[in-house]
Amino acid sequence: MVSARLSEDGKWIMLNGEPIEMQQIRLSFTKKVNSWFMLKKQNPDAKVEESFINHLDIIPRGLWIELVNVCTKFNFPLYFLDDFNDRIKDPSVTRERFDAYIADLFGNSTLSARDYQRDGVFNMLAYKNCCIEVSTSGGKTFMAYMLFRYMIDVVGIRHILFVTPGTNLTEQSAEKFIQYDHKNGKCIDWTYGTVSAKSKSKKKNSDDIPTIVFGNYQSLRNKSDEYLSKFDVVIVDECHHARSYSIKSILHKCSRAQYKIGMTGTFPEQDSYDNFTLQSYIGPVVFRLSSYSLINEKNSATPVHVNMLNLRYLDNQTLNDLFLLRNVSKKDDPAMGTKILNREKEVMRDNPDRFYYICSMLSKTTKNTLVIFSDIQNEYGRRIYNYIKDKTPKNAYYIDGNTNEMVRQQMKDAMEADLTGNTIIVASMGCFSEGIDICNMFNIFIVETTKSAITLAQILGRGMRLFEGKERTIVIDFVDDYRYGDGFYVDNYLYKHGMERYKIYQEKGFPCNIVDVDLRATTTQKRLF
Repeated sequence: MVSARLSEDGKWIMLNGEPIEMQQIRLSFTKKVNSWFMLKKQNPDAKVEESFINHLDIIPRGLWIELVNVCTKFNFPLYFLDDFNDRIKDPSVTRERFDAYIADLFGNSTLSARDYQRDGVFNMLAYKNCCIEVSTSGGKTFMAYMLFRYMIDVVGIRHILFVTPGTNLTEQSAEKFIQYDHKNGKCIDWTYGTVSAKSKSKKKNSDDIPTIVFGNYQSLRNKSDEYLSKFDVVIVDECHHARSYSIKSILHKCSRAQYKIGMTGTFPEQDSYDNFTLQSYIGPVVFRLSSYSLINEKNSATPVHVNMLNLRYLDNQTLNDLFLLRNVSKKDDPAMGTKILNREKEVMRDNPDRFYYICSMLSKTTKNTLVIFSDIQNEYGRRIYNYIKDKTPKNAYYIDGNTNEMVRQQMKDAMEADLTGNTIIVASMGCFSEGIDICNMFNIFIVETTKSAITLAQILGRGMRLFEGKERTIVIDFVDDYRYGDGFYVDNYLYKHGMERYKIYQEKGFPCNIVDVDLRATTTQKRLF
């Protein structure tokens, strides 16, 4: 039998059990770090595993669900000692009381809470240290507002920290909370502040801390232990970033917080290192709503349909050269795979037929379109933007990490206001992959590769916003097919990335078609313009 007891401070779970049981738990709580295989190639002696259970058989409190999962999987009897259950889940939070409060909150409002939003907020209140996974367009910011109002109105919380991954979301979240209060007919009976690169405030006294502080990871990590320890509640927006050093440092400094709550649309893969890290610092996922459920069951988001265009455009000599490069032994050079991938990207960026084909499609769009690229340094996105701006009648805008926040907002507002469908925004993945609300957008072009499930899910979420007259959002995903040879051949990296994205589309329930496009069989694309 495995027994579990919470430490006095409630931050740790102390385990005891038979030797064979504890051995299996230790194995199950040991995870390989990200890119461990590359680390091993570069240094055979590198440490590539991290244990989430120490030599005294103590685990972070947030991993209690993983303990249940392991014991269930291996049929180990599990017994929680003392008041474990009451300390993990707050028995004072009742559904009847919560529903009555929410009904009163929106009693004279133009807003209303959906059933799944109420369920998610109730679970966050009940578990106190936990995460929820709600697909983009599910209304996570609105749910955070409901949580915030309950905290100050019912629980009597004085200081709340709302952590965002970027400055744009810091300002956007604060504005939305104020808008929600206005729509509820409430006076603003709370104060707020922001902590970002723009913030000039250097307040130190407890009385100077507003009811809620909105801040991004990068700026908050520089705050002192004394400052961050004064918050009673920490809400982490897009908490899948919590695996980074910045957010882990912030959560560690928020030592007195009674509530640590994470919200994301894309929780890391089950049983992964990032998954365990996130649960360790915040807590387990206690509510999930997938994009498929949001679209098909809740009817609360726009359907997204994906067309993957499998592009063939290279001559046989170039295909053969890349084929031979892929077959070079990598034993003597662990970085060879990265070098080949970079070479493929270089070939892709330099190919005029691919470039003009994409620009031709963009020039013919009849609805507002977002173009997502990844590589700022090599300016593929900027070249597309320059072409659309100079040679088409489209309203074209370009955004990357160097674009001023106010300018970004003006561009987003311009697209939102354009009912003619003549606007194209060309944006880097880092700027437009998450937390950006543009409802009046009908097409998304992914013109450079990614294989990150989190990044891809966030990109798809940009198209799920509801808008009058929008029946679906079309995603065009460009795949670069450099496969070559008779019989046995090795798939090229960009093509393999595309197939990884295809798997993600299938797993998340997005309809996806693959269309082969051979640009070599058509008239040179330059003649189209």
